[in-house]
Amino acid sequence: MKIKVVLFLLLQGLLPAVLQAQSLTVNIAVASDVHVMAPSLLIKGGSAFDFYVKHDRKMLKESPFILDELTKQLLNVHPQFLLITGDLTKDGEDVSHHYLIDHCLTRLKEAGITVLVIPGNHDVNNPHANSFDGDTKKRVKCVSAQEFSEIYADYGYGKALARDKYSLSYVYQLTPTLRILAIDACKYEQNDFEKDICCHSGRIKPETLEFIKAQMADAHSKGIRVIGMMHHGLIEHWKYQNKMIPGYVVDDWKKQAANLSKLGLEVIFTGHSHAQDIVHYKSIYDVETGSTVSYPSPYRLVALEDNTLSIHSRNITHIDFDTKGVDFPQYALINTKAGFKTAIASLFPSKIPDAIRTKAVNLLADAMSDNYRGDEKLTQEENDQIKQISKELRKYSFKWSLIFRKVSRSLWSDKAPADNELLIHLNK
Repeated sequence: MKIKVVLFLLLQGLLPAVLQAQSLTVNIAVASDVHVMAPSLLIKGGSAFDFYVKHDRKMLKESPFILDELTKQLLNVHPQFLLITGDLTKDGEDVSHHYLIDHCLTRLKEAGITVLVIPGNHDVNNPHANSFDGDTKKRVKCVSAQEFSEIYADYGYGKALARDKYSLSYVYQLTPTLRILAIDACKYEQNDFEKDICCHSGRIKPETLEFIKAQMADAHSKGIRVIGMMHHGLIEHWKYQNKMIPGYVVDDWKKQAANLSKLGLEVIFTGHSHAQDIVHYKSIYDVETGSTVSYPSPYRLVALEDNTLSIHSRNITHIDFDTKGVDFPQYALINTKAGFKTAIASLFPSKIPDAIRTKAVNLLADAMSDNYRGDEKLTQEENDQIKQISKELRKYSFKWSLIFRKVSRSLWSDKAPADNELLIHLNK
């Protein structure tokens, strides 16, 4: 009897509608902060490029090879959709945006995978868009907000259900019962080319919030679920995060998280911090995905079925690049820690002896690396080291002894829920 019904529906052309009404799994991949640097930007290696990467935590020279491996793995897994939550390029270079499209997004699109992007703080109107030639760097063309939406017309903007007039935010209909709310929280209008400043912090404009309210109301009136994506974090991911390294969550984050939670948004995929971390505030989950060009080079695979969202994480473990005999995960960890150490060392006052500073910097680099991996836990050995180093720092600076102790413990004290493997039960 069932076979006859199916045959009848096929003949009448009604089977697709019936299938849509049934419970079907929606498979979504999520990547963030791929930071592709087009190879043509590195004309010749030298002090200019070395200085840039020394003060960073990104594998930029390796980024095209990491992108290629990510693309291969996504083609193999073949999700229906891919969300990339910003920082698509090194610094918004036109050539890097087109490299991403030509070497990754077009391949995925031709394989039937729908890709949606949102800009990150590096991607638009960026004065740091440079090429490197030995000891010199030279500004190259970067994209404007208008150009960004045109370049990515096939990746969200061209077929958006609705566009915000005041930002690059949009809404995209994934399935008849599911929409993506892509929020642009970047401050690229505040970038300063004369002073060579790129603003890395984020906010949700009041006008954009009104757009979000209207879109959430429209979706709910039609019984359509909405999932969010945004580059900047919506919720603080570890205690003191916004005090110690401001700019990684949106301005006035508690108010904004409460706003979106009240509107009925239950899940938002974010990036920016390069860490694998999931936090919950009010009734909303902020699912932060780490960067492919930082340890441990992760991406996520998400399945939505009925009212259940299952989140799984995968790491890129090899690339077609000479890692000098070191396996790629260890190579990535070494590079990421080196960037941490340079950045952290510059923060400590000069009155602290080098030997003590080095111990503090190394331990904080370990803590941040574990935070990047996710599901971090403070061991007894690490806790003992924190106590000892904090005691040594106190002889020279009570303030930095306190900062060191609080930050290191906060980084290693992961907030619930789990970061890499999680099952979220959504409202009906």
